[in-house]
Amino acid sequence: MSAPVRHSRARLRSARRRLISATLARALLWVALSVVLAGGAVLAIDILVGLTVNARAWLVAAPWLTAFAVLAWQLAKPIRAALRVSDESLALWFERRIPSLRYALVTSTGLADDPRAEALEQVVAASPLEQEVGLATRRALARPALALALLIALVLLLPDGAVGRVTTPAEGDALDRLGAGAGATIDPLAIIVVRVASPAYSGLAVKSYDDPASVAALVGSRVTIEGRGTGVRAVRGTMTDAAATVGDRWRITLPVPPSAEAVRLTAGPRERVLVLEPIIDSVPIVRLDAPARDTVLREATGTIELAADIRDNLGIADGYFEMVISSGGGELYSFRTVKLAEKRFGAGLRRGQISSRVRLDSLRLKPGDLVHLRALATDRNDLAGAGRGASETRTLRIARSDEYDSVSVDPAPPSEPEKDALSQRMILQQTQELVTRRALLSPQAYTNQSRRIAVDQTKLRKRVGEVVFTRLTENSGGEHEHFPGDGHAGVADGAVNADALLARAEAAANIDPTRNLDNHGDETPVVAINRPLLEAYNHMWRASEELELGAPERAVPWMQHAIEALQRARAAERIYLRGRPPRVVVDLNRVRLAGKDEARPEARVPRAAMDPARAARLARFDLALGVVARDPAAAADSLLLIRVSLPNEERAAALTLDAAAIALRKGGEVTMQLVAARRALVQDPPRRAPLSAWGL
Repeated sequence: MSAPVRHSRARLRSARRRLISATLARALLWVALSVVLAGGAVLAIDILVGLTVNARAWLVAAPWLTAFAVLAWQLAKPIRAALRVSDESLALWFERRIPSLRYALVTSTGLADDPRAEALEQVVAASPLEQEVGLATRRALARPALALALLIALVLLLPDGAVGRVTTPAEGDALDRLGAGAGATIDPLAIIVVRVASPAYSGLAVKSYDDPASVAALVGSRVTIEGRGTGVRAVRGTMTDAAATVGDRWRITLPVPPSAEAVRLTAGPRERVLVLEPIIDSVPIVRLDAPARDTVLREATGTIELAADIRDNLGIADGYFEMVISSGGGELYSFRTVKLAEKRFGAGLRRGQISSRVRLDSLRLKPGDLVHLRALATDRNDLAGAGRGASETRTLRIARSDEYDSVSVDPAPPSEPEKDALSQRMILQQTQELVTRRALLSPQAYTNQSRRIAVDQTKLRKRVGEVVFTRLTENSGGEHEHFPGDGHAGVADGAVNADALLARAEAAANIDPTRNLDNHGDETPVVAINRPLLEAYNHMWRASEELELGAPERAVPWMQHAIEALQRARAAERIYLRGRPPRVVVDLNRVRLAGKDEARPEARVPRAAMDPARAARLARFDLALGVVARDPAAAADSLLLIRVSLPNEERAAALTLDAAAIALRKGGEVTMQLVAARRALVQDPPRRAPLSAWGL
């Protein structure tokens, strides 16, 4: 190949590379332009209708999906065509744009050692191939580059908050939406943002909420309410706080109240209710893993392993083991407390472990000594005081020497919880066998057998009730004291209050009401024993109802809960007798049929309503429904005021009222939210129609 031909082909290869680079640059410009256009479309929709955080979080991927689609379109045709262009087609491209070539470039590419190649090369050498490539490149890139520059300039002119709502959507940016302040002069309370700054010890970041109906915050937090406009005040009971104005925004900072409170925000004739609800910092949860159970040791020798697991919702400060050693006998006792393995935890740590090994020789234990061991932990609450959590107590007892000098043991009957647990297991087994044989029995026979089991269940329930009420009242005021329900005159008959009986039992068990037994424990033994028995009594009641209705399969879970409660009562009953109990002798012939029954039953007292204010709340809710069509914002405020009056345990009803209030402020169809709110307020027990003989 001659030198002139090689020179022409080198110029063609150089032009091909420049054209391929221009094609790639044009594709990248189109991709960038599509990203800005898609983002601008999302921004325009947000300006017009105000997208939610979730909607913006989904749409934030729209520009990138558009970019991939445009890039795939460019790779499908323009870039592939530029990569596959040949010398002949490129020469024809130049021939169309430079008529003076007169096909000299196309001809020279097909000649190798022809003498005419040198003459054609002279024509090609005088042609401006590079200038034509540069002109074509500028023309191809000019329009997408100009459009991209204009769009970027337009986006840069917008406020940072408006663009940030689309690029990084998050709660608390409702006031940054372009156009959010358009109606602020008319209604400064139309859009509000609430920011909660938790106490420093919690380590929680500032949390923001857009247009909330209620805000739950940790006690000790600072709640900042922001909006656009001027002249806003916050009314809390008898206190009024004026909002500070910074630019076109108003701001009010309030502390978290000790109980749920409705804050009235007012701006001229406009009014809005915001509920502030406190969250109480919980104490650490401590689980003692080792030792796993109570132990009786023959000698105070050897080593015991200690291990505990600690958890807290905000952060653990420290943890340690506490051993209370009691020594002595009769009426002379001494106590000493030992702390072990005290450990400090780093800030923000929400779970930790402590462990240790203790040589019993170092404790100087003597026969008959008792060691009460538990793990304790504190959190980092420096406002209300550090909360302390404790594990359950394990007991280690050193046996006395006189316990082994005789093999004669007085037989003792099983405890009441143990007997009741065995009886409940027998009833549960009968019920489960009946359920398995349901397909073999007729509906009438199935229901009759279920009701026969219900008779046994009712007898057992009454026996447990007698045990509980006897224990809780036998030491209250002497052997002749009577209690409601025993049939004696002069005593008001009615429902027995379990909490009142437990309080009386605790007072009877403690000589000093400020000191609990078991050294700083949360409950005395009397309360710990009888509280599970009361739970078992209630579970047995539910099981009896289901059996009477001919539904033994629904009674099985209640029976299992009753057995678990009886087991807890059995585990709580730890009584070490220091002597043989006296033998009680009863003259049956003398006391038989010696009672008197006047057969004059007193009138029953109706049971008081569990929540007397429920009817009033329902009446207020019905009145608020009449305002929905005329003034949805006022109806929303009424629902939030009802929400503040709810008891703390009705959390589900509070959430449904919040959802209904938010739906009313947003507008649209709110029927389902209002129906759900009223159902949550009613909470009537299920009503059953009259049953047939076999329970359907």
